[in-house]
Amino acid sequence: MADEPRPEQVWLELPPISATAPRRLLVFLHGAGSSPETFAPVAIAWQLKFPGATAVLLQGLRRVGAIADWFDPAGRDARGALVLDEAAGTVGARIASLQATLGLEPRETVVIGFGQGATLALELARMRGSVASIVVAYAGRLARPLQDGERVGSTVHLIHGEFDSVVPALHATRALRGLRALGVDVTLDIVEDEGHTIGQEMVNLGTTRVMQTVFRGRGPAKRPTLH
Repeated sequence: MADEPRPEQVWLELPPISATAPRRLLVFLHGAGSSPETFAPVAIAWQLKFPGATAVLLQGLRRVGAIADWFDPAGRDARGALVLDEAAGTVGARIASLQATLGLEPRETVVIGFGQGATLALELARMRGSVASIVVAYAGRLARPLQDGERVGSTVHLIHGEFDSVVPALHATRALRGLRALGVDVTLDIVEDEGHTIGQEMVNLGTTRVMQTVFRGRGPAKRPTLH
């Protein structure tokens, strides 16, 4: 009997490290031309800071062999916007399904994206009825300008390498200004001497920003800074 074809992977799930720590859902969106497995070390580093969290690494929607991306990066016209909307809708539905299965809510969900995954994470924050209370965008950019009166339902933490030549840090600065103009709770950290990557310092910054947001009001707040 011929072997049955293996089902296509939709996500890679890492169970909580601790059964007693506060439960959360951490959703990771890898960069273009990558895979959940490649992003797994970052997810594990995050789980060490949030040991009660289930970490889910979603698989990019456009598969090319073992790697994938989320949308056509060449799309710059109305069709490109439509493709991005479709990608955000599909990923949002997958996150909602995970929340229902795990018994968790958007307020207990953090979406962490890198590169193209960060751009998609920012689109998820702009969706009506945001699927996550916090979005962390590493080396991301806004795919399209923010509109006056637009509502962004998530707290946003932007983290960018100073010497990122793939997605220059200028994109993060523009996103910060646009989000602030809408009254969004947003921070930006530009990390010296880092490129288009997520090093340990960037993991530390991301987890610290999320902890500050989660525990805000329980102790002295540190004012966000722009480095």
